[in-house]
Amino acid sequence: MRVQLPQAHIVSAEGQEGLSWERAVQLALAHHPDLRKTREELSAKTHNRNQALGAYLPNVDGTVSRKRSRTTTSVTADSLALDLDVTQPIFTGFKTTGEAMKAWREWEAARWAYVEQSATVRQSLRTAFVELLRLNKLLDVDRRIAQRRQDNAELLHLRYEAGRENEGSWHRAQAIAEQAAFDVRQTDRQITSQALSLGRQLGGYFATPMPVAGDLEQMVPATPESAGDYAALAETTPTVQRLTRSAEALKAAILSSQSKMWPTIKGDFNYGYSGTRASNLKDDATLGVTVSVPLFHGGQNVQGVLESNAEYRAAVEVARSARDGRIAELSQRWVAFRDAWELVAVKRSFLEAARQRAEIVRAQYTNGLVNFQDFDIAEQELADSEKAYVQSLADVLTREADWIFTTGGTLEGVQHAK
Repeated sequence: MRVQLPQAHIVSAEGQEGLSWERAVQLALAHHPDLRKTREELSAKTHNRNQALGAYLPNVDGTVSRKRSRTTTSVTADSLALDLDVTQPIFTGFKTTGEAMKAWREWEAARWAYVEQSATVRQSLRTAFVELLRLNKLLDVDRRIAQRRQDNAELLHLRYEAGRENEGSWHRAQAIAEQAAFDVRQTDRQITSQALSLGRQLGGYFATPMPVAGDLEQMVPATPESAGDYAALAETTPTVQRLTRSAEALKAAILSSQSKMWPTIKGDFNYGYSGTRASNLKDDATLGVTVSVPLFHGGQNVQGVLESNAEYRAAVEVARSARDGRIAELSQRWVAFRDAWELVAVKRSFLEAARQRAEIVRAQYTNGLVNFQDFDIAEQELADSEKAYVQSLADVLTREADWIFTTGGTLEGVQHAK
């Protein structure tokens, strides 16, 4: 009865083709354990729905009984009976209908639960994918900064030996170069860690390094369209739909609980053969209708109906709360997406200005026209602007993923869009 989990391996993907976003979606759809779990839960609800519908059909049982007895006087007696029993519910006080409707709504809720899980996995996968792209781009930036910082340290050393710069400025330039070299090593280690995080979202495909295909600048979306009516959009989100279906299932349960206060009617049919041996059997058939009327059960039936009504009203409020929360969340996510999108252009302008200023100040410092403090500030502004621009590119893609998640975008939606 022990459970053996599939083996997890960390492989090397050195030299392999970069993992595209579309391929990442395919792997997640096929192997992500959370999606596979939700599919199995949906399958269970499907079988439960079919089982509830089967309650409308008759129950048919066949019985074969063979007996042989011996008394103290050595007298034996044989008996053989063959019976076919059919029971058909005619009226169950709407219990069968209520249970069938409840099972159907639970199945629909399970379908929306899968959509909700698929949207969650898509958001996590997209965030991990974009983060790995960001780190790769940041590594290139860090290497350029480290090389520039090293060149600056050598420049300061020459000026210090020539007596044109003080020792404190030279040591600061060396420390800044060491910091830049550390940033390169730190980002490289973060790439290895993030590759495993992405592998978890891929469904257990762990590879280091994990080459990914894509350019952050090219992936930035076009101008975000207007979000539209937040209230109408919130009604269609998976979470609200799932909770609404769950409330409908509890509403159907009210019908089932009321059935205990109604009379029930069922029909019975029996046809069989009986006798002492197979060659001496006589047939017998019975047909009947049974009516059962509940009279008094200590108030349990009434309390059961009241309990079902209370559970239904509570479920409606849960769905309403989720709908209202989604309205506010949709507004927040779209504003964050729009702000991040506009910020990219701002950070690009700052980067271009920082590059021009750094080159001008560097030339002036080389010629002795500005002091080390101005040179240091310009170099730091350039480094900060380059990193901030990379972060802004990643932020707009992450905010876009959050917005798509809130609206209910799924992994299947990526394939359909393609």
